[in-house]
Amino acid sequence: MKLFAKQSFHTTSISQIAEAANVSKGLMYNYFKSKEALLLAIIHQASEEIFDVADHLSSRSNYQKTLRHFLDQYFLFLKANKSYISFQLGLFFQPDLKKIVEAPLQKRADHLLSLTEAMFREAGIDDPNSTARRFMTELDGIAFHFLAVFKNFPLERMQENLFNNYKRLQK
Repeated sequence: MKLFAKQSFHTTSISQIAEAANVSKGLMYNYFKSKEALLLAIIHQASEEIFDVADHLSSRSNYQKTLRHFLDQYFLFLKANKSYISFQLGLFFQPDLKKIVEAPLQKRADHLLSLTEAMFREAGIDDPNSTARRFMTELDGIAFHFLAVFKNFPLERMQENLFNNYKRLQK
């Protein structure tokens, strides 16, 4: 993934990947039939890591504690995985790569929407589907601005604002 992020998917060769991983090119092909298969494995791994963060949404504890804990975990993940997440974000803007990763990324988004909607539903919030979509859109926008737009993005302030805005929704 580091090579893809640094050099781009198209300019990185299987030979370079094998060398960076300290394995033979043949061994690479034993595990991955192509660079595209490796890319899908990276997306799958990233989804698993994001699902670990999202598991905090399904906690049956107090809504505000669940929301706070999820946001804490999400923003820690965002800060710790900047290049990883930036690379995945860039895939959406490359039509040939988007075709490869679209299905697993859609599956990830659907799963996250479902968990987020359940959290809002359990909290008794009106229209949990729309609220979940708005919440996810705000998370995506914050991530985009942090990763790609502003050098000194006030991430902690945005996290606190997001928490304060959504904690008020509970009846």
